[in-house]
Amino acid sequence: MKKLLIVTDFYLPHRSGITTYIENLVKILNQNLEITILTGDYNNSLKKFEQIDNIKIIRSKISFNVSRGFYSLALINEFIKESKKADYINLHFPLTEIFPLIFLSRKPIFLNYHCLPNSNTFFSKLVYFYFYFFGFISLLISKKVIVFTKDYFYSFLFHKLINKKIIEILPFIKSNSKKIIINNANTNSKIRIGFLGRLSEEKGLEHLIRASSLMKNNNTNHLIYIAGDLEDNRFRKNINKLLKTSKNKKEIIFLGKLSDEKKKDFYNLIDVLVLPSLNSFEAFGLVQLEAMSYGKPVIASNLKGVRIPIQLTGNGLLFRKDDVKELVKCIEYYYQNLKKIDNKHIQNSYITHFNQTNFKKLFLSIFI
Repeated sequence: MKKLLIVTDFYLPHRSGITTYIENLVKILNQNLEITILTGDYNNSLKKFEQIDNIKIIRSKISFNVSRGFYSLALINEFIKESKKADYINLHFPLTEIFPLIFLSRKPIFLNYHCLPNSNTFFSKLVYFYFYFFGFISLLISKKVIVFTKDYFYSFLFHKLINKKIIEILPFIKSNSKKIIINNANTNSKIRIGFLGRLSEEKGLEHLIRASSLMKNNNTNHLIYIAGDLEDNRFRKNINKLLKTSKNKKEIIFLGKLSDEKKKDFYNLIDVLVLPSLNSFEAFGLVQLEAMSYGKPVIASNLKGVRIPIQLTGNGLLFRKDDVKELVKCIEYYYQNLKKIDNKHIQNSYITHFNQTNFKKLFLSIFI
């Protein structure tokens, strides 16, 4: 059996769109490839070696922190050893150790290009340049480059020059036809709006809070449920700002971090999901697919990549980022048409475009 080495700074039990994506990928490839995952011990408390469902996981010690992530010299050392055993290498970008990893193996490299960090401060501009420069070098060296959407990938300078290597593979969230679908004939005459994700600046939650004030002035009865880790120290400054801004606003409810079981309750509670993202750190927004798999429509910023789930399925509305008034109009549209929301149609449309069958077929064509 061929051996695949997957390299990613973050993996389970850390939860993010990228780790969910890799988890789905591993489950699909596990029957056809012997897989090793090389990752970082992001909180310095995880097992260095672990075997889960025949998947070997190696977690490397962190050398120092960089922005929201870290750099691991131990990971580079492990890569040198493990890459010699592998037939294929799958790098998941952004990867802080992309330099020098990209130069340390002659084995075929397949690059998953997830996103680029945003640049809004002097330090973040330096980080952006580092990732952009070595990311571009990685594109040239890699045999194939897998992207969520070409819409997002081609939005960056010079990326179209390597279009022959690009493979667009739409992600999926495991769908279950037995998931409870709530009839949106809402007897409370309130629209229940949901947000689920990290409580970071690029998510644009301050605009959702401002939208709540405008809707209150318009007599639009609503509740906003914000789900995300309130104890995430990476975003402590922004979390405190959000809590302060929404203080005494009874329409806004912070739910904290949700377990998988609580997620089901969350999606069955809300009428519509809102993703008011602001910049390139949001390349797609897998949470949109989660909502659609429960038959819920989505309102999202009209950002490249982020807009694709709604454009393909028709399961929602797009608004210009930073445009709070347009966001309010989108929410009020669903408020006025709650009874017309067809949950089953949304779920079916999602499955048509974002499904495990297509995902598996395309990835197996690359590695097998």
